Formats: sequence, structure tokens, C-alpha cells
Amino acid sequence: MKEYITQSAVLLCVYKRIDTTMKVFDVIKSVKPTRIYIAQNYYKNLDEREDVFNLRKTLLSNINWECEVKTLFRDHYLNSKQSLISAITWFFENEEQGIILEDDCLPNMSFFRFCDENLKIYKDIEIIKMVSGWSALDFVPHTKESLKEDYYFSKYNHIWGWASWSRVWKQYVSAFDDFEKEFNALDNWANTKERNYWHKTFLMAKNGAVDSWDYYFTYSIWKHNGLCIYPKNNMVQNIGFNRDDATHTKGDSKFARMNVYELEFPLRIPSAIQQNKKLDWIAFKISYLPPNIFIRICKKILKILKSTLK
Repeated sequence: MKEYITQSAVLLCVYKRIDTTMKVFDVIKSVKPTRIYIAQNYYKNLDEREDVFNLRKTLLSNINWECEVKTLFRDHYLNSKQSLISAITWFFENEEQGIILEDDCLPNMSFFRFCDENLKIYKDIEIIKMVSGWSALDFVPHTKESLKEDYYFSKYNHIWGWASWSRVWKQYVSAFDDFEKEFNALDNWANTKERNYWHKTFLMAKNGAVDSWDYYFTYSIWKHNGLCIYPKNNMVQNIGFNRDDATHTKGDSKFARMNVYELEFPLRIPSAIQQNKKLDWIAFKISYLPPNIFIRICKKILKILKSTLK
């Protein structure tokens, strides 16, 4: 796609990483949103102060198209979960719908049109909760090619580049009141393996073992029997892997080198709104399920060998 002007407001959530942030910002700049929201956390310690303020200055000085700019520049540090939750809440207090990007989620041009069109189509369809720009279907090429439409309906909400509506964010749950009761009310499981994984994951989130807002977003969607738009072709690269300054992606990953694809429009739309359980099970195995013990051992041996050969 050579050129596209987005119809949606865009929220960019940043902290201190100028290299990844400006790559993401340059793509946003190319689609010229008429309203851009920038949320930035405060520095955690004095060593980060210069980076935080330098990024803030750089971003503002590079907004050179006609648009409304709104900023949420914090005056105290918040943990990652609270920083992102409050930024998205602020965004949807001002917008009925929009696109959300973090500073390491690098979209292509098609992502914005994909979001724009689906935000419009499903605006008033309560069961649809969000639009994802990221897809893992490249890992299963034969399955991917068998999908004739440009997306399917999934229970999974991948948040490396996404869009949604304020009606959905109002349903966001940031904590569990009665964990076991609330978890047991969920019943859309492919099998025991999937159920056990999410019981363990949600419990870790509840106990603070993981500082992540998106697990609660997943639960919020499932609580309301929601579905998400999951694209056939990936449109977002996560460029934050294998960095010391990352929050959740410090190590290397198979997701660090994913291709992105420009789409052909008009989109090929599914004929019915229903969960594709077969593709969801495949996506779960790719995105969430840990590899078996043999694969983990092989990877560990390979990592040791690589380090000794350096």
C-alpha cells in the first residue's frame, strides 16, 4: 500500500526508548491521524530522566502535519500495568473508538486501513471486542492458505497493535474479586490443557507474579463472551525483543523476526460471526503453550553452544 490516511484517532504509549519509538512514530506520521494521543510514563530513576524528556521533546517536534495533539505526560512513575491501563482509559474517555500502539509495535500501512474498516463495520456489534493487527498464522502456512477470508473471529486478543471501542474498555476488569468463582464461570475451553494454562496464568496475574494488563483484558473479553478480529496476515512487528530495556520481551523469541504483509482491499469478510475454534487452538499452541521438555532442552543446549563459540 503506497499511501493511506487513517480515519481513526491513534494512541501511542511510550516510555524512554527513542529508537523503537521513532520507528513506530514515523509510520503513524505517514498515515496522518487527525488526532494523536501520546501517553508517557515518568522516569523510574534519575538515570532515565534524560532519555524520558529527550523522547518527549523529539516526539512533539516531529509532529508536522495538521492534527490535534493530546498528551498524558506523567509527573510520577507508575508500574507498566497501571501506566498502560490509565493511558488507555484516558484515550477512551476522549474517543469512541481508536487505534492503540506501544513503542515497540511497528505496524505497516495496511494495519491502519484494516483497523479503520473493521472499527466501522463492527462498531455496534456488541460481541466484537477488538481488532488485532498481529497474527501467528505464518507458523502454519498450510492452515493459513486454507483460510479464504482476510480474518477470522477469535476469542484471543493479541495486543501488539490493536484497535477497539470505548464500549469495550468500559467492561475492563483490573482485578479479580473472587478468583476461583470468576474463573470457573468461564467455560469456552478447547480442552483441559488450555483451561489449566489460563488458570495458572490468571492466578499469577492475580498474585502479582506478572505485571501485565493484557491478561485482565483477555479475562474481561471472555467474561462477556466476546470475540476478536484475528487477521490472516500479520501486519505488526514487535521490535522490542532481546533488549535490556524491554518490559516483557528481554530475551530472543521466534516472534522477533516475523514478516508483515500489505493487504489487498476490499477485505474478504467472514460470512458469519462465530468463533473459529480450530484456528484458536492452533493460535493458542503457537502463542501461549510452552514447548515440550525435549524442545526446551534442545534450545538450552543450543544456547550454551552458541555462547561458548563466541
